[in-house]
Amino acid sequence: MSTPDARTASPRSLSPTGYLADETALKRAFDREFAQCLASAKQQLGEAESLAPRVVETAFLNVWGQRATPGNDDHLRSCLSDEIRHGVARALSRRASGARFGNVGGGPAKKGETSAEHEAPEYVWAQIDKGLHGSGDTAAAHRAAAEATRHDAAAHMKQVAKRPGWVIPVVIGVFALGISVAGVLYVDRLGEDDAQLATVANTGIQPIASPPGQLGSTTLGDGTKMRMGPDSKIFIPDGFATKNRVIKVEGTAAFDVAAGQKMPFRVVAHRFHFIATGTKFVISTFSRDSTPSLLVQEGTVTVKAGKNTQAVTAGQSVHVDATAIRPLTDDEKAEDFGWVDGRVTVRNKQLRTAVEAMQRWFNFDVKVPNLSLLDRPASLDVPLDSNRLAITQIEKSANVKFAFEGETKVFQDAKKK
Repeated sequence: MSTPDARTASPRSLSPTGYLADETALKRAFDREFAQCLASAKQQLGEAESLAPRVVETAFLNVWGQRATPGNDDHLRSCLSDEIRHGVARALSRRASGARFGNVGGGPAKKGETSAEHEAPEYVWAQIDKGLHGSGDTAAAHRAAAEATRHDAAAHMKQVAKRPGWVIPVVIGVFALGISVAGVLYVDRLGEDDAQLATVANTGIQPIASPPGQLGSTTLGDGTKMRMGPDSKIFIPDGFATKNRVIKVEGTAAFDVAAGQKMPFRVVAHRFHFIATGTKFVISTFSRDSTPSLLVQEGTVTVKAGKNTQAVTAGQSVHVDATAIRPLTDDEKAEDFGWVDGRVTVRNKQLRTAVEAMQRWFNFDVKVPNLSLLDRPASLDVPLDSNRLAITQIEKSANVKFAFEGETKVFQDAKKK
């Protein structure tokens, strides 16, 4: 069926249904992401890496301020990444002007405190907690920084006003030149990949979404034909096909890329980049850890994962994570990309995975009241239009029985003869 290019939010993912419902949820997110955020901030700050804890602290406070936006782990990481990049830029700017503005922000540690102590997650969370409740050093520091900036700026303008009339245009020109040079250096340091990632991580983008059990197709603004799997979202930024040619995928989608374009076609999935020019390929992020897989049907796709870069050619399929780009096994390939040929496959996985597949591919909501059954091995390999056959195969492979409890569909333990 055809899904119109109407960017309505998916009913299952980006709605603020409790992902960051309270400070406990924020703390869990902090515990998961702190180490990676700190490392990213240090890398971007370079020799000013001592400012990294404050950058991370501010990033989490800002994400909490927009907590209705993140709806899953991937989107949270994108938001944190954006906040860290902006925080790094602000920190470096304050550091560069520290001599004139009294070292506002990123000053030396207090007596008795070490850099290692500042980088401890317990310390950073304590500062975040103080910021959340508007008390303590963190909140006071923010107020002091703002006040100091206003005071020094006013004093500076007062001094400028006393100078001859020709001084003001010169000062403005030098200031504008400095901003331009800093901007160029900042963008150059981010690199093309980070710039494209920032484009699709814009929280204002409303995704094209497909609900569970429904496939869709559409043609993008550059002429690229796209098929979406169920329970998927495609984020297309403003200016696509004119200012940029990059999209973000959460879920799975197949692309027949329009050739003859000046800009390469780029897909971002879980912060990894897939770059193609006039080719056919499929992306899937349905693995347990949401990291993507790629199947190239025609042409070549360049995969960029951190420092790793690999060209994947027609007929090849790979899985991508932060440590490696590796070939898929036959089972993985069938599970990730069987939908392109009209099949749903789960091979010798836990029953919980088979139940998730039933929900995603057939919009068939079945419960397992006996949670111990979820660890049983289960398999299915059926056409996309055959949920009855899928139930039969799950019953046989997991030794369970499909039944109704009231109006609820369930898998129960099959009675042994």
